Amino acid sequence: MVLFYFVAGQSNSNSDTCAEFRVKYVGAIEKLKYNESKSLEGPLDLINYIDVAQQDGKLPFVPGEEEFIMGVSKYGIKVSTSDQYDVLHRHALYLIVRMVCYDDGLGAGKSLLALKTTDAASEECSLWVYQCNSLVRVYAFSI
Repeated sequence: MVLFYFVAGQSNSNSDTCAEFRVKYVGAIEKLKYNESKSLEGPLDLINYIDVAQQDGKLPFVPGEEEFIMGVSKYGIKVSTSDQYDVLHRHALYLIVRMVCYDDGLGAGKSLLALKTTDAASEECSLWVYQCNSLVRVYAFSI
């Protein structure tokens, strides 16, 4: 079981949501087969994989202009439009394998937040990449 603790962002009056962040969606690499994703265990593995994917044109270097709200709760992560009317993505907590936040290296002071998720059968994984205005500290504890 993996638990995530977030520092930064804003709290919400909704008791289920513990923090909210403004993010921009960079892109995703979905449905990687298990044997392809085995090498993506550590934070540096994810960062390097995303960097290569950007260089190969599989992921953009710069996200779209639209801002989204990333809400973190005891159930997982929900990414919704800024008016919180439409949901872009939902990531159930029990399907999140790893998270890493790092400087995007483009010199604009932006950070990338990458999530590695799996499907319920643990046969495939996906990488989801969001851009944040500040570094979001994510602490992962394995129990």
